[in-house]
Amino acid sequence: MRYLTFFSLQLISFVVFSQPSSEEDKLTANLNFGTSLPSGILTGRAIVLYEIAYTQAELQEAQKYFQQSGIDAVAYMDMDYVLAGIDPARVYSKYFTSRSIRFFILLQKKNSQYQIIITEYNGTTTLVDKSHASWTLSNANFPELLRSVYRFAISSEKKTNFLINDTPETNVAMNFYRGKQDERFSPDVRQFKLAIPRFGNDSDDAALTAFLKENFRAKYELVDPALSDAELSDKGFRLVLRFVHTRGDAARDILGYDMSQTSSSYSSNYFEGNELKIKTIRAKKMIYKFYFKNTEYGNVFLGTKWDADETWLDALRNHILALRKDLKI
Repeated sequence: MRYLTFFSLQLISFVVFSQPSSEEDKLTANLNFGTSLPSGILTGRAIVLYEIAYTQAELQEAQKYFQQSGIDAVAYMDMDYVLAGIDPARVYSKYFTSRSIRFFILLQKKNSQYQIIITEYNGTTTLVDKSHASWTLSNANFPELLRSVYRFAISSEKKTNFLINDTPETNVAMNFYRGKQDERFSPDVRQFKLAIPRFGNDSDDAALTAFLKENFRAKYELVDPALSDAELSDKGFRLVLRFVHTRGDAARDILGYDMSQTSSSYSSNYFEGNELKIKTIRAKKMIYKFYFKNTEYGNVFLGTKWDADETWLDALRNHILALRKDLKI
């Protein structure tokens, strides 16, 4: 079980604002913004999803204003964890539903502006959609932005959330995988047909198809990315290829690597032709990391070496070529 201490991750102050990840962009592209706060924001529970560029002091200041407004922000979570991939998304979605979460508050920093987005949770692994109300506001001054949110909130509806904690939950235990994490390749790759989820867009799916046709010698089938592990198991697939797309340090934490020692960068194995080489990628850099997952028991096979990379195609190439070399297929 992984213990994610969210405020404690904010130990580094960033001189410039970070750029949002593509996963974050995909999320906000599915929002339908209006001029009013989502109805019930002063009645229901909310989760704050923040970018790593926010400092602990800024998050504490945000909580102070949310509490005064009557917005019950029950927990603060690192956005790069929540949006890391389908496996984490399914775990988080189950958690949000069990906690009766109704809203998300996104804290972003874009183009020298602080931005707050308040949107409704849709109750699924996609988290949000255009059929639910969303609202946003930005300002170069964070305290002034929070004061504006306060004014909008108290003028929008009657406050009913009175028992709001001064200190929200920031240390949430998440077990992202029900099986074991194994730093090997599964020998089942040699024997059973594998499920390879499509990306769901033409360009990436075309690149995926071409790469697999040229480089992957095992039996596989491209499948609907929305299929659950149980559905894939029922269809006869023993293993499914999955990936996370997030910061390197977050990826290693999610996937169960030893996080007892912090590092500013990680050595990653990659291939030039058939030659194995090593490069260094900063721990805060957005990366892709592929792995195979047993559909019945949930065991995760990470491979023998860290092989993450900055594009999905490079990360997939690293993983598949390493698998071929290790299993001799």
